[in-house]
Amino acid sequence: MFERLSRLVLLTSFLSCLFVQAASAEKRSSLASNPTAYDTSTYPCQGGNEEGQVGRGITRVLYRQRPVTKVKNWLAQGEAETIQVTDVQLNRTQTGLEIVLDTQDGKLLPIDATKFRAVRNTLIADIPNAVLALPEGKEFQVENPTDDIANVRVTQLDATQIRVSVAGKQALPITEVILITGELAYILNPEGEEPDEEIVVTGEGASGYRISNATTGTRLDVPLLETPASIGVIPEELIEDRAARRGEDLIPYISGVTLGGGDDFQGGLVPQFTIRGFSVARQVYLNGLRENTRFLVRDLANIDRIEILKGFSSLLYGTGAPGGVVNYITKKPQATPSYTVSFEAGSFNFYRGEIDLTGPLIENRNLLYRFIVGLQKADSFYDNVEDNRILIAPSLTWLTGNGGSLNLEAEYLQQNANGISGIKFFNDRFFFDRSYNDSRDDAQRDNYRISGYFAQPLGKNWSINLSGQYFYTSRDETLFRAGFFEEEILNRFYSRFTDDYYQTNLRGEVRGNFKIGASEHKLLAGVEYNRLKSEFDGPGGAFFGSIDVANPTFDVPVPKPEELQFSNFGFFEQKDWGVYIQDFVTLGQFRLLGGLRYGKFEGSSLDETNQEGDFVSPSVGLVYKLTDSASLYASFSQSTEPQRGLVRDGGFIEPKKATQYEIGAKVNLLNDRLSLTTALFNLTQTNIAESDPADPDFVIPVGDVRTRGLELDVTGRIAENFNLIAAYTHFFEADIIKSTEELEGNRFNNVPRNTFGLYGKYTFTDGALEGLSLGAGVVYVGEREGDIDNSFEVPSYTRVDLGAAYQINNVTFGLAIENLFDIRYVASSSDRANIAQGSPFAITGSVKVEF
Repeated sequence: MFERLSRLVLLTSFLSCLFVQAASAEKRSSLASNPTAYDTSTYPCQGGNEEGQVGRGITRVLYRQRPVTKVKNWLAQGEAETIQVTDVQLNRTQTGLEIVLDTQDGKLLPIDATKFRAVRNTLIADIPNAVLALPEGKEFQVENPTDDIANVRVTQLDATQIRVSVAGKQALPITEVILITGELAYILNPEGEEPDEEIVVTGEGASGYRISNATTGTRLDVPLLETPASIGVIPEELIEDRAARRGEDLIPYISGVTLGGGDDFQGGLVPQFTIRGFSVARQVYLNGLRENTRFLVRDLANIDRIEILKGFSSLLYGTGAPGGVVNYITKKPQATPSYTVSFEAGSFNFYRGEIDLTGPLIENRNLLYRFIVGLQKADSFYDNVEDNRILIAPSLTWLTGNGGSLNLEAEYLQQNANGISGIKFFNDRFFFDRSYNDSRDDAQRDNYRISGYFAQPLGKNWSINLSGQYFYTSRDETLFRAGFFEEEILNRFYSRFTDDYYQTNLRGEVRGNFKIGASEHKLLAGVEYNRLKSEFDGPGGAFFGSIDVANPTFDVPVPKPEELQFSNFGFFEQKDWGVYIQDFVTLGQFRLLGGLRYGKFEGSSLDETNQEGDFVSPSVGLVYKLTDSASLYASFSQSTEPQRGLVRDGGFIEPKKATQYEIGAKVNLLNDRLSLTTALFNLTQTNIAESDPADPDFVIPVGDVRTRGLELDVTGRIAENFNLIAAYTHFFEADIIKSTEELEGNRFNNVPRNTFGLYGKYTFTDGALEGLSLGAGVVYVGEREGDIDNSFEVPSYTRVDLGAAYQINNVTFGLAIENLFDIRYVASSSDRANIAQGSPFAITGSVKVEF
């Protein structure tokens, strides 16, 4: 089946290329040749809001009063001299929006429309040889000028260049946006008749690694500078630059986040994020709703960005880990047509192809589509390990009017991947470059998802947001693991089972803006319901013999049915619901974010063991804005997390409880091109449980753990063409402060004392090297305890990575190198038998064609 689908996808890719090339040629040949006129009458602006996605625009030059008939003539009118922009006006016309730039003595700005570009949801016009000379020296900014435009900004990009940017809501603005300077006007997103002199922008400018807004922290349109929490964002550009295959590949670039676990029998088959020392494998979200938690590894083909909220998450996300949440944001349909085909090949027989098609389905662009296909066939540096995937992800967006939208998504992900039985620590050494995976190991998962997201304003200041999704996962696995040491013997473990998993997530929210006296309020109130159920069956499992750590062999017969020691027949079901209210208050220089959540949860299993309870989670955070570019914040939050494991007597493990305190500072530098965030946190979690070493089907209580640390993140552009993302974390403490297993005083395993990650990329925009970008990065992870008994220590490591890309017109060639010096290192560790080795030297090449 996989081979047939491979051929089908490759054939579809080829036909798509031919179709798009033909369509593009036909459109270019049919452009109209008559100039367009427009009415300059104005009326007041109205409201809207924002969301960022990728798009591409067409720029047209319009003429007012005295047209310049040749492009080369109007380009030559404003050479060399630096011109002052003394005033900016924003006018609403009968056909759209005007941005008028007035200059000193009416001089003409040297605008080159061929440099205009569309980045995500934003139209951008960079104007050279210009400086802002506005009253009081401020930059120009207007929020929500129309229903589909979030903001219009005119800023000083560098000493002699200004930027005009127009950010849309669901996509590039549908409202016609006209930039006016002197006698010339430019339509940034044309609609209607085509102009006399049309300039088509085929390139797509880099947005950089810095993201100024994220919805994960508050679910409101609040800048990160005003959010009382530390939020890291991994944009699509970084995902592509590093040729990432899963989200965990990018965690070195976000402070406080490390790779969790060793393999725990499911290495590579479950999320492995750890935030501030605590596993958040069950706190992974998709568009703000709980991700499929039954052994799904999120494919990145349809992911726009990854937002990581550290701490302060219980109010909006309910029953969850105290460290924070990981939120994948999917790519949305775009109003501007875009067609992308890409192919990657790399080390360890890695091959991957993707198709991404988007655009309007009807002429008025109110109904948009996106269709994404991903196909992957890959082995691993471990023997007998593969990761083959098929992803099909269609989606539709209906712009309902007045700023409203309905987004529908469907997804099918098939993953044929056997989990990694990691390397071992034995006789005081790590046995690198050995595979303990049996060739008979096999695991197939078929994942299905349908989701809906509806947002509709109710007048000017209120709106409703409804979200829901349904998952179904079918799992068929035969597992052979070398998973437990008994004294000095490494035991083999066999398990055979099938699993049907069902998950439903529903959420409804009301949001409103209002004033009380001098204070401004953004209120959010909501209700949420989550249900999951797993029905599993199979012959069962058993320990069967031992394995030589130094020279593993796999010629041991499979246990007979009468030899099986564990049953794989059963089910479990969990439900939780909550109601919550949150208010974001602006009062002068202060921002107060506070709220309360009440929740209930219940669970049941085959033996009719029931677990139920309720909880209250308060959260409060305060921000003080020192300036428009700097702020201080402090926050407090509590959380409750039901644990899904069963103890040996058949009952549920008790929920975990946590309390966190955090203070921090944020600053934007270099005209908001560069962002710095630092935080100090103190986090305590009680009643932590871990897998039972004697039986992976059960868990055992460990005790209470406290972590305290310092985080620092730097993201943005330190120069116009130089993107940078860097993160540093220091753990002052990560200790077991109370234990049921005589572990008190031990350091929590797999928590490094220091981590550092950095990646920088420089892009050449002119000269002989135009189109070339070069990147380099370094990852450092300090020493850490290998297991909860602190019986061995994992040494530190430093890894160097490289990247490069070269763009020629609409074709981009890429290269990514991981572990340049081919060092051997431990990526994560659970215990002596469950250790994940980091990848040796690996190289991935890619080619991407955009239409």
